[in-house]
Amino acid sequence: MKARATTALLLALAACHHEQQPANEAAPDVPVANLADARRVPAPESGVGSAALPAPELAGVETAQGRWRFQVSAEGDQAIFGTPGQAAAFAMRCDIEKGRMVFSRAAAGQQGDTLQIIASDGAATFPAETDGHGRIRTEDFVRDTFLTQVLAQAEGRIGVRIGSGRTLAMPADPIIGQTIKRCAAPRG
Repeated sequence: MKARATTALLLALAACHHEQQPANEAAPDVPVANLADARRVPAPESGVGSAALPAPELAGVETAQGRWRFQVSAEGDQAIFGTPGQAAAFAMRCDIEKGRMVFSRAAAGQQGDTLQIIASDGAATFPAETDGHGRIRTEDFVRDTFLTQVLAQAEGRIGVRIGSGRTLAMPADPIIGQTIKRCAAPRG
């Protein structure tokens, strides 16, 4: 996909850079881009890569108190973050019937029509709605690459933000990936 985008960009740039030559002058020899060369991209160095992506939404945000716990139920597995004995600050629940992951965050007076989930390797913003119980919720197809390749493999911290409100920063935990992977597993 990147190779096609790179090739298209090179061709577009070449088409835009056309100079008129007088009829009596020969056009200078201009090397033609070799498409095989356009696809060659040097491998990233050890200091470059997804781990080096900035996550400004998490910068300066204190990590919330609480812990992750995994809960199995007939309706679908859940990963729940919060302080034991209190309502969950954030939860991810597998909706087995729909093949979707449902996210909900305690609104704590915040309002917004989006829920953004942030990891050090990427972020995704989803349309959200209130659930009538003081929470904002959204959902996504469980096999979405953001879920399976970014959130399920998150390291360090993750964050969740309602609209443009403050970010709830939480430690990343293997329970997140476990919940996503179990939800995305084929059913027999």
